[in-house]
Amino acid sequence: LGFCPRIHIVHTSSDIQGQIYIPFVNYALMVACLGVVIGFKESSGMAGAYGIAVTATMIITSFLYFLVLTHYWKWSLVKSILLVGIFIVFDLAYFGGNLFKIADGGWFPLLVAAIVTIAMTTWKKGREELQRKLIGARFPIDIFLAELPKSSLPRVPGTSVFMTLSPVGTPPTLLHNVKHNHVLHEKVVLLSITSTDAPFVPPEEQIKLENLGQGFYRVEAILGFMQKPNVPQIMNMLAQYGLVTEPMTTTFYLGRETLLTGGKSKMMRWRKEVFAFMSKNAGNPTAYFGIPANRVVELGTQIEL
Repeated sequence: LGFCPRIHIVHTSSDIQGQIYIPFVNYALMVACLGVVIGFKESSGMAGAYGIAVTATMIITSFLYFLVLTHYWKWSLVKSILLVGIFIVFDLAYFGGNLFKIADGGWFPLLVAAIVTIAMTTWKKGREELQRKLIGARFPIDIFLAELPKSSLPRVPGTSVFMTLSPVGTPPTLLHNVKHNHVLHEKVVLLSITSTDAPFVPPEEQIKLENLGQGFYRVEAILGFMQKPNVPQIMNMLAQYGLVTEPMTTTFYLGRETLLTGGKSKMMRWRKEVFAFMSKNAGNPTAYFGIPANRVVELGTQIEL
């Protein structure tokens, strides 16, 4: 959904995509529960916090039920309002009665909810701003290839793989490599990985390969939500499509953005700082994609938000 940095997710069901286990969240909840027990000391001290948390959850559940009725079950708006309105009346009454307990511990779930909401929305907004910057600076691949013969760049043996989020355009890491290293491998693979709503994608449907000419290939790997991305395995599959690569002569190029918060984006300065901190501590893409660490080159870029 794009509301948090890349973290390890375990899908526990091949039928329901949303049925997942997130180890980080599980351990975070454990620490939070221990903190609540130590902080409130007695169960009676948690009455205010419990009342606010439960009644607020009831209200949120009713609104989500309304969205399900109107968007997925295609109920009429009037019919949905009449049904959900019954629940909302009772939910608001219970929630209103618990507002008097805010000073007696009810502030705690509200504070936690505010922190989590700010963090999640800040990450999503920050990623949108970052993608807007990257897309705005994207160089069309056809123009890049047309200008390539004029540059007389030396081509060295081996294969370079440039990871990219988008299956179009020229990856920024490729442009930075050409700008600073002034060299290209004989084979250049532009690799993007996308996930589908299906649990598994058959091997014969996982790879889309396009020969761009001059030793350049665009590869889109399509995986199911139960399948873990493994880039070396994807590279081995390319031999079936006529692109043979040697693991020991293949170099993987990844981008690492350093975010500068002094730009003119619409985000507030403090949210930029939060997003920069979260981005700096996001999960390692090398481990996430199963890439051998000794075959990775990271190219850093500075981006103003």
